[in-house]
Amino acid sequence: MNEEVQKTLDHCIGYASDLLIETGEAYPFGAFIDTIGNVHPLEMEIDKKNVPTIGTVMESLEKFCETEMEAGNQHGYALAYEVKLNFDEHESPMDAIAIDIRHNTEQDIPVFYLPFEKTEEKTVPGDIFAVKRS
Repeated sequence: MNEEVQKTLDHCIGYASDLLIETGEAYPFGAFIDTIGNVHPLEMEIDKKNVPTIGTVMESLEKFCETEMEAGNQHGYALAYEVKLNFDEHESPMDAIAIDIRHNTEQDIPVFYLPFEKTEEKTVPGDIFAVKRS
């Protein structure tokens, strides 16, 4: 994994952990890598009177990033969003934040997952892991 991808992943892990600890939930967010390798946060401004669906937010963030990458204004981006993972049909699904990274020179970047557990008192992030894309 190149340095830009690692910096983007680190940013998303940090921000997701902070959101989970402070609020117990995470609305979709991301980060992008500019043309000189700096990582910038990426969020959609939400009008509290007209809250869009998660899908609409994800589509908007992805469209913005893809357009900027194609125009040569950024090297890559990451989108982070809450998911439920089920590895065994006999167990309850696991809550996690998925971090999906795209980069203009890196191929086969796995999807990273930051699992978390909610209790009545707090939300605790776990250890990140990656799953190869199929």
